Order: sequence, then structure tokens, then C-alpha cells
Amino acid sequence: MAEAPFPHSEYEERWRRAQAAAIERELDGLLVWSKGGGPVDTCADVLYLANHVSPFPLIADIPGHWIGRAHAAVVLPSEGEPTLVVDLPDWRRDLVPVEDVRFSLDVPGEVAAVLAERGLADGRLGLVGGNAMLVSPYRHLLSSAPAAELVEADDLVEALRADKSPRELDLLRAAADAGNAVVTAMMETALKPGSTEAEAIAAGYAVAVARGVATYDAAVASGPNSDFYSYGRLPSWTTRTLEQGDFFHVDTYGALDGYLYDFARCCVVGGRPSADQREVLEAVIDAVHAGTARIRPGVRARELYEAVHGVLVRRGMTGTAENGELVSALDVSFPAHGHSFGLGWERPWLVPDEDTEVRAGMCFGIEAMAGRAGVGSAKFEQDVIVTADGAELLTTIPTHYW
Repeated sequence: MAEAPFPHSEYEERWRRAQAAAIERELDGLLVWSKGGGPVDTCADVLYLANHVSPFPLIADIPGHWIGRAHAAVVLPSEGEPTLVVDLPDWRRDLVPVEDVRFSLDVPGEVAAVLAERGLADGRLGLVGGNAMLVSPYRHLLSSAPAAELVEADDLVEALRADKSPRELDLLRAAADAGNAVVTAMMETALKPGSTEAEAIAAGYAVAVARGVATYDAAVASGPNSDFYSYGRLPSWTTRTLEQGDFFHVDTYGALDGYLYDFARCCVVGGRPSADQREVLEAVIDAVHAGTARIRPGVRARELYEAVHGVLVRRGMTGTAENGELVSALDVSFPAHGHSFGLGWERPWLVPDEDTEVRAGMCFGIEAMAGRAGVGSAKFEQDVIVTADGAELLTTIPTHYW
């Protein structure tokens, strides 16, 4: 981030909306946590409210020296201005919209001090971002603010994030533009027999770094390992050489100014799939197209799931056979067909029982992962913005690589 991505007024509007949601839940305020230190999937709520993420890596607590490194917190009373607690003194003053910023190497201890100062030491507080908070700092917070009642409210700010402002939509378009270039470089390399998985990802990441993307991951599998979501472990790719006729698939995600792109593509190395391979490739592509075609305001999230899944069922591409035998680990490992996204992966998730109405201004990644025994598995994902009458497609790279 070279400059603040939003005007101060937009952050103020976010604070007021969060306060209104807190009051509706009969809360005295919110305690919003995040964890930075490199990962982009645990910093969204504080980034949304305060445009701050700690670059300091996660290290174990050593009480008396530091507690809660890589963490940050926003204390937002139901009335009044927020306070941001950070774990390092050189936070970006030019980026943070919060006036009251406190630095301490003891993040939970400083949060407790702020609660006391703001009259919230014995208040009923919504704990937002608890899923990004490690157990040790949480225990220190409980001991430092024993009278506070902490109520789980992980969904509160996430729900606000689901409806994007015009400026957020522009940032998501920019992120998708970068993601399109990244995945194009990966796929162009993977199509060449003799390349390696690592070389394909390196080609994409070279583009990502040059464009200012915070790379998150690239989950890759190929050839005899294509039924895996990711065959590599730390990193999520291997140095395996790609051979003519191999499946290659990648699900890759990164953030530009905090906002995600999340694409998946699959090809057959050499660009000449067999008839059986084409059936698998076309099943996941057609399934996702069915989901994106169903998008419009008022549709339920589960209807998008049903549109995608229905194609896979009709094509015989679900994860388990009638006898219960595992066919493709891909489909079973992620029993959803997409999600809202923005500063992170967000509700609503596209699962069979999700009844949330789709609204204009939401953004979704629509995806399918499936395969056939003895043939292999494929992944495919498109990012879209929900418009007044349908969907704006953000993933503009090819769907077919043959």
C-alpha cells in the first residue's frame, strides 16, 4: 500500500455500521482482533476498520518481554471513536485512519488498559476475529481484563464486509487484473512438457511480485497426483517435471492492497487432452458456468451451490461412487462450491443449507473440483461481482487450454 486506499469518511461509515450492529446485539462495544506476520487470511477485520496489519512475524510469547506479537486489536465502543492497539512502534501513520493508536509489546495487556480507560473493563463486548487469535494472548487477555464479558461475534464485521463499496469493487477489479496476469504466466509454463510445477509457479509469482501482490499460496497437483488438492507440502507445489498428457491444476490466491483474487485453472500438459480428460475438464468448467449464470440479486446462496453441483452429479463427477468409494479427494476435501470474498474468504459460503440472499455489490468465487477414477481430477474457479441484473466476470483468462 503506497497510500490509504479509502477516504477517512469511508472508515467512519464502517465504524458507525459496526457500532449499530453491536447495539443491535446489546453489546457495549467490540473488541476486534487480527493476526498479521505475513499471512493474508487472518488480518481482514482490523484491516477493514483500521487499515493496519502487523508485518512482524508470529513468535512465541515471553511474558515480561512480549505477548501477542503479530497481533493487533481495535477497541470500538458502541459510542465514540475507536482505539487501535499495535505491536510495533513504526506503524504506518500515513495509512491508519484511527486517531488513537497505542503501541505495546504486550498487546492483550494494552487492550485491557484501553478497556479500563474507555469504561469497558466490565462491559459486554463482542469478540470479533477470535478465529485469528492464538490461545496464549487470549489467556493473557482474560487474566488482564477478568471482569469483561466476551461474546463471540466473529460474524459481525464479516457480515459488513460482504457488501462492497464502489471503491472496494474497483480494488477487487484491480486485484483480479493482477491475478489474471499471474495465472496466465503459470498456465503458459505448465502447458510446456519438460517444465516443472515449481517453474510454473515461479513464472506466476514473478508477475505477482512485480505488480505488488501479496502472494498467499498456489495449491498445485499434476499427473498421477491430480486427485490431490495440493501434492506439495511447504510449499504447496513440487519440483515434479510435467510430462505430455499430464493433468496440471492450480488454485492460487493473493491480495492487492488487501483485496483478494482467487482463481483456479486446469490444463493437460501439451494442450491435447484425451476424450476422458476432456470430460473431466468440461464438467468442472460447465458446472462453474452454471453457477455464474444463476447469479442475480435475490437468489439464495444454496441455489448457486445447487446449480454447480447439479452439473457434477449429472456428469458422474462427484467425489464418491455409489458404493461409497472415494473417487476424487478434491470434491470431498472442500464440500462447497464457492464463497463471498474481499479482504478474505467470507460468508456466505456456497453450501447446501446456506439461505442468505445474494445482493448486488457482493463478490463471489464460484468453483468446482471433481474427477473420475483412473482419469484424474480438475479444478476451476471464476471470480464475479454481483450486479443489478447478473454478474460481472472478473476472471478473464481462458477457460479452455486446448
